[in-house]
Amino acid sequence: MRKLLLFTLLAGATVACQDAISPSAPGGPALSSEASDRAHLDLREERASLIAAGNAVSAAIAQDGIVQALGDALAADALFLSPRMPVLQGRAAAIDFLSTNPIAPSDMQWAVIATDVSNDGTQGYTWAQGTSTLNLGPGPITPPTFFLLYWRRAAGGDWQIAALVFNLGGPQPLPLPDGFSTPSNKHRRNFPNTEAGEQRAALLAVDAAFSAASVCQSLGPAFEAFAAPNAIAVGGPTFVFGPEDIGEAFAAGPNDVVSWIPRFSDAAESGDLGFSVGEATFALESVTFFSKYLTVWQKQDTGEWLFVADLGNSRPAS
Repeated sequence: MRKLLLFTLLAGATVACQDAISPSAPGGPALSSEASDRAHLDLREERASLIAAGNAVSAAIAQDGIVQALGDALAADALFLSPRMPVLQGRAAAIDFLSTNPIAPSDMQWAVIATDVSNDGTQGYTWAQGTSTLNLGPGPITPPTFFLLYWRRAAGGDWQIAALVFNLGGPQPLPLPDGFSTPSNKHRRNFPNTEAGEQRAALLAVDAAFSAASVCQSLGPAFEAFAAPNAIAVGGPTFVFGPEDIGEAFAAGPNDVVSWIPRFSDAAESGDLGFSVGEATFALESVTFFSKYLTVWQKQDTGEWLFVADLGNSRPAS
C-alpha cells in the first residue's frame, strides 16, 4: 500500500514537473489600488485581541482541563493535528480523542509569542510555545512544545480555533528577530472583489504546486521558493526564519523524495490570509514515513500566496 501511494504521488508530480512551478495559482483577484472598505479596522487592535484570546485558552485549560477548555475553543469544523494520529476532523472528533485515547495530550500550556490577522480581522494565526503532557511511552512526559493555531471569528465575534498543530521543540529565545514578531502596521494591502471559495481553491493549488516543486527541485529549494520574507518554520528545537535559512534547514538528501497532498483549506473573505492542512510522505533512503502539517499562507503585494508559518507532526503508517 505504501509503495502504491508513493508511486501515485510521484507520477502526479512528474507530470507537474513538465510545467513551470511557482507560488502563483489561478483564481486570485486582479490587483487594485482601490481604497479598502475595511480601512476603519486597526489591525493592531485585532492582533491584540487574538493574543488575548490565545492566552485565555491556555489559562482555561489550566483551570478547567483540556477536554472542556480546548473543546469550548474549537470551531465545529476544527482540524486537530496530534502526534501519532491522522488529522481529526471536527470538534466532536477532537473531544472524543482527548477524552478517550490514551495517547492524547492530557495538558497543554502555552504563551502566544507572535500573531497576525487577515485584513478584515476575521481570521488569524498564533505561534505559541509552552509544554504538552503526552503519554507516548511508559509514563507521561511534559516536553517543551511549539503550537501553531489558526483562528476564525465566530458570528458573535469570539475567536475560535479552526486548526491546531503542536510538536516538540523550544524554548525559543525571545524576543523574535526583527521582522518576524507580531507586525505593528495598522493597515495592509487590500485585495478587493475576492471570493472565499475561490481563495480556498487557490490555496490548495498553491500547496499542490509546493509539493510538486519539492519532488522536482528537492525539499529545501521548494521551501525557500514558497516562503514569505517573514516566514517562520520549525527546524529541530527552535524556529527557522526567512526563506534562505528555511531552505537550508529543510535540505534533503540526493535520493530523498518528500511530497504531500493538501486536504483542507480556508481563507478570509478579504483574500489575504488562509491555511492548508494535508498529509506528507517522506521517502528517504532507509525509511518511508508519513506526516501531517498546517501551513499558513499570506498573499503578498504581488498577488502571490507565500507561506508565513509551517509546522507538522507525524502520523501512523498506513
